[in-house]
Amino acid sequence: MNKGPFRFSTRLRVRWRDLDALNHVNNVVYFTYLEEARVGYFSELRLVTTAPSGIGFIMAEASCQFKSPLTLGELVTIYARVCELGDSSFVFEYCVEGEDHRIAARARSTQVCYDYEEKHPVPMSDAWRQAIIDYEPGLPS
Repeated sequence: MNKGPFRFSTRLRVRWRDLDALNHVNNVVYFTYLEEARVGYFSELRLVTTAPSGIGFIMAEASCQFKSPLTLGELVTIYARVCELGDSSFVFEYCVEGEDHRIAARARSTQVCYDYEEKHPVPMSDAWRQAIIDYEPGLPS
């Protein structure tokens, strides 16, 4: 896989709890893996805060194409990048890679910046926008 567009990755080992009756990672668990990558990405950009401000983001859409099963104990690498920025939304693209470097899944998710107190979408803050643009070379602003 060409990892050129992905600057961020995180790794995890498949746990027993991740498996389904067929002894491979259950399809819904992949979304937890993607969440781990998003949190790690935002931590790397120092956009994760411990004190909630009432402004954050919500998941608007998520999709995943499953390519190859993952199994117990396998070391998995999840690559993540922001590939699109809107006024109040942004799109993540992911690649989930098995221990032998095969592509296990490709995924995308759309997040919307959201004011949890007022209960409506809000424009992305300038600080978030600039941090993402600075981190993602070639990302259209």
